Amino acid sequence: MLFGGSLVNQFINWEHDEISPGSGDHEGIMNSTLGNFNLNIGLNDKWNLAVDAMAGVRQMDFKGIENIHHRDESKTGLGDVRIILRHLVSNETFGPGKRMFLGYGVVIPSGNSLPENPFALGSLGKEHTHFDMSEGVYKILGEVQYFKRGESPLVFGGVGKLEVPLFPNKYGYLTGSQLNTTIMGYLQSRRILKGMPLFTISGQYRTSDYWNGEKAPNSGGAVVQLGGGLVWNMNGSMVTMSFRVPVLFTTNMVGEGASNIDSKTSVWGVSLSFRKVFDFHKFWPEEKDEDGHDHAH
Repeated sequence: MLFGGSLVNQFINWEHDEISPGSGDHEGIMNSTLGNFNLNIGLNDKWNLAVDAMAGVRQMDFKGIENIHHRDESKTGLGDVRIILRHLVSNETFGPGKRMFLGYGVVIPSGNSLPENPFALGSLGKEHTHFDMSEGVYKILGEVQYFKRGESPLVFGGVGKLEVPLFPNKYGYLTGSQLNTTIMGYLQSRRILKGMPLFTISGQYRTSDYWNGEKAPNSGGAVVQLGGGLVWNMNGSMVTMSFRVPVLFTTNMVGEGASNIDSKTSVWGVSLSFRKVFDFHKFWPEEKDEDGHDHAH
């Protein structure tokens, strides 16, 4: 059984000029501090079951004039839970070789989601918010993990995950489909502060969201980030510290019909993660069969 956890801080720096008279310029930082917890149970030599849960706080630090669209506000609590069944397709344990997993799963939302269409509220002149801890939509997901170790000191690999919504939630919200990819490389021959260097390129592409069948104005787009970090092996536990910096952000955070509005968005992140494998076989009693052979339960 593998237990893991991570603490992630994400900063979205979001600026745009005044959209409507009296709304004021927008300048603020969306700060998300999220704890991710993972339990991975080996079912047999080829299959394992993973349960991932997220909880934390999202906070908007708004620098402009407070109005129905923007203000200082925060959301806390449980986010989505992901249950993934993974199949080990290939695994070369010694020397050069590859390791490949295929995963299939579901995303279970929490109740911490938006209960009303924020764009409809805004058009009525009512105060609203655009974020919460969960998107509130059930999804299915597919995943591919591939890593290759060659003769060189560089181990490289990648993870791709596609999440597709099943149906709109009870409030009429339907998320877009989202593809997340990460390409990573580990330099085994080097040590910095006793840690192994890690390099990443991360990308995210998402189709448009919908509220009651109408396209959400500021949804869809792509994000690309570069990252790096260090990995430490501490008494059988893996500890990783990493960061991400922005390269590309194509989502129009202002919305359609506002192409003449000057806007700027950048996404930054830093994380600390921990993984450890626990072997419970030594706690299982053993008994001998009639031939005198030991068998573990």
